[in-house]
Amino acid sequence: MHLPASLRRLVAVLAVGLPALAAAQGSAPKAAAPEKAAASAKMSPEEVLRHIDSRMSFASDFKSTVRMREVRKDGSESLLEMLVYRRDSSKDLLIYITKPRTIAGGGYLRIGKNLWEYEPGTGQWQRTTQRGNIVNTIACEEDFDRSRLAENYDVKDEGEEVVKGTVFRKLYLTVKEGQQVSFPMLRLWVDPSYNIVKRSGYAPSGRVLRTDVIRSYQKLKDPGANQKEVYSIKEVLEVEEGEGTQLTVRYDEVELAPLSPNIFTKTWLEGKLR
Repeated sequence: MHLPASLRRLVAVLAVGLPALAAAQGSAPKAAAPEKAAASAKMSPEEVLRHIDSRMSFASDFKSTVRMREVRKDGSESLLEMLVYRRDSSKDLLIYITKPRTIAGGGYLRIGKNLWEYEPGTGQWQRTTQRGNIVNTIACEEDFDRSRLAENYDVKDEGEEVVKGTVFRKLYLTVKEGQQVSFPMLRLWVDPSYNIVKRSGYAPSGRVLRTDVIRSYQKLKDPGANQKEVYSIKEVLEVEEGEGTQLTVRYDEVELAPLSPNIFTKTWLEGKLR
């Protein structure tokens, strides 16, 4: 089975690197003017991480319909749809699976530092790991959570790459002692507007586990923060290096508005099938 043309183009972006990525970024926020790029370069690596976290965190509750398309190396394809609920102020997270019908009604709930998976067929909850795959895809819990880069990682600057007039800043991140993350090491490419356009996650050995190209962002007004401008990922391509699996994730119908506290409970998810 051949890959769709859109996926082939995205895979080509990964293979070629940042020059192709810069050309493909028409749907992402426009890069800043040269003077803004110069100001960005003056920020320390730690300040850059804190700024990214601030832009991608919400005072309001968050809800989105997430649509995923996974294509494996053998050409097999699966389509999934989920509702993701977040409350950044208390670190609450719930994922409710709506499609396909064979697994609809299941989901994931984070309670404290523990992530629980619900199996609707048996009505049982099972504790899973933070690195565990969501819905048997290459996605993990952190993909749907708020950005906590400064909290979780130490960072060092790896310089800049200038592509077609756009300055991409490279940052290398290593997990802080005592923090639990999906990837103990990360490498980020950040544009002058503080958008992460590419990121690679590594194993402790230094082997690349997954590389993501963030295709586009969506700008939102946060009602809980006096209409502050915040940013949420719109579409990202995730590629698992070992198996060659590709996952396109789209965040649609994003809402920043109050959610019932009952949503972040086992009872709420169990009741969806009643």
